[in-house]
This record gives sequence, C-alpha cells and structure tokens, in this order.
Amino acid sequence: MTKKRAEQSQVKELRKPEPYEVICVVKKLLGAEHVQVLCLDGKERMGRIPGKYKKRMWIKEGDVVIVQPWDFQPNKCDVVYRYEDSELRKLVEEGIVDKDLLEQLRG
Repeated sequence: MTKKRAEQSQVKELRKPEPYEVICVVKKLLGAEHVQVLCLDGKERMGRIPGKYKKRMWIKEGDVVIVQPWDFQPNKCDVVYRYEDSELRKLVEEGIVDKDLLEQLRG
C-alpha cells in the first residue's frame, strides 16, 4: 500500500497557471498570512494566503508561487499554489518560465 502511494505522488501532474493566474516569487513574509510577491508580469503585489491553505502550504522567502490577482484591487492577490523544486525544473524545461528571469527575481 505504501509503494502504491509513493508511485502516485511521483506521477502528480504539473500545475500550470490558468489564464487569470500569474507566477510570482515571494520577496517578503509580512505576517498574518500576508506576503509580498514580485510577479513575472512586472508588478509587485500584496499576497494573502487563504484560510484553506494556511496549514497545508508553508511558504518562505524565495518560493515560486501561483497567485490569483483580485478583480477589484489588481495590486492584491491570493496565493493558490506553491511550486516544489522538481516542479520548477519541469516548468523551465517546458519553456513556461525562463530560468534567467527566475534567478533574477529570486536574486
């Protein structure tokens, strides 16, 4: 049973951003479930970690995340997903994210 679960976790499909979502890098942890993110579209936004992700998704500075900008306040967003290192390598391989740009944002 444990082997089966391990195989399923490795076959997990890569999460790609939807048209209304943006890939960002976490620049600063602000506390109270808020983070400062620098997005690939060139904007800096205030991100909020929604309640259903608080205990499941542990975020630190330099992590690459997917955010969903708010319609009524485009400079704010909700963090909806955090990429692991292996997933990030796949994004670079598939050409979704430029490696140099990511290094520059993380830098």
